[in-house]
Amino acid sequence: MTAWLRTAPTIAILTIATLLGFGSSAFAQKVRLTLDFALQGQQSPFILAVEGGYFSRAGVDVVVERGYGSADAITKVASGAYDMAFADIGAMIQFNGKQHAAKVISVFQIYDIAPMTVLSLAKSGIKTPADLAGKRIAAPPGSSTRVMFPLLATATGLDMSTIKWLDVTPQLRETLLVQGQADATTALVTDLAGLAHLGISEKDLTIMRYGDFGVPLYGHAVLTTPEFAEKNPETVKKVLVAVAQAWRDSIADPGKAIDALKKRNPLAEETVERKRLQDVIDWGIVTERTKRDGLGAVDPARMTETIAMVAKAFSLEPMSAAVTYRPDFLPPAEMRRLPK
Repeated sequence: MTAWLRTAPTIAILTIATLLGFGSSAFAQKVRLTLDFALQGQQSPFILAVEGGYFSRAGVDVVVERGYGSADAITKVASGAYDMAFADIGAMIQFNGKQHAAKVISVFQIYDIAPMTVLSLAKSGIKTPADLAGKRIAAPPGSSTRVMFPLLATATGLDMSTIKWLDVTPQLRETLLVQGQADATTALVTDLAGLAHLGISEKDLTIMRYGDFGVPLYGHAVLTTPEFAEKNPETVKKVLVAVAQAWRDSIADPGKAIDALKKRNPLAEETVERKRLQDVIDWGIVTERTKRDGLGAVDPARMTETIAMVAKAFSLEPMSAAVTYRPDFLPPAEMRRLPK
């Protein structure tokens, strides 16, 4: 009986998907999806969707590949190199603003809160964004946290010209901080696991969350182009059915997603990657709103605020929330509810 109760929700979701016309097919359309970064814990639900057969059961053939930063992923989708991406919506808003058109759209908001942070060693004395003036900040140029840093500076009155940026690979970012060659880093909360691997615990750090300093942005989402969505609406819906179920199952049992990740990357360290996934679930996904309304539930007013903040920070013309986020491809609400 216990086993049946555990599997019943998944069976119900798959039954709904079948009734909606989703299911495996020999003629499933192939979709190329790029992630925002390397295959790590926070990306593992997408790997679970592949390895666990979620995409194939939904009737779509999705190839998921690692990315090289949100900005890079967005550019590749806009160019047609990929059909869809998992990347930061703030970086997408900036990209569209520079293009003066909605070249890329969001179709499924995964992170209800952008889990962006500035990390520094507690012993450095850096406690607020104002303390970063004149400091060295290490970050990859294309990372979402660096791309969106001007919003934090604008919100807190920090003069960007006083910052000395150190362009580094993600692998070197934490190392430079620990060695004292950088005063701070911009990072997602998932990068805390990498610091723990270097012997630095959270009590050794000052963690400044963007949201705590006036930057309550939406975070990562599933993105595509308006052209791909309009030409392939059923395919986009099938992809999102699988993504929603994989994320629901990963929230209920993170170990399931990490097992899938290890199939793709046998060298992945389970403890580190599980912490990355759990941190992003706790900091960015499970909020009071998503508990109430489910994954992908977007407040139009807050989305408008996110767009306005990005536009102001980069001196861009703001676009409407209606052309930025397209909820019409989402699975039904019951397929997006968080597990109890």
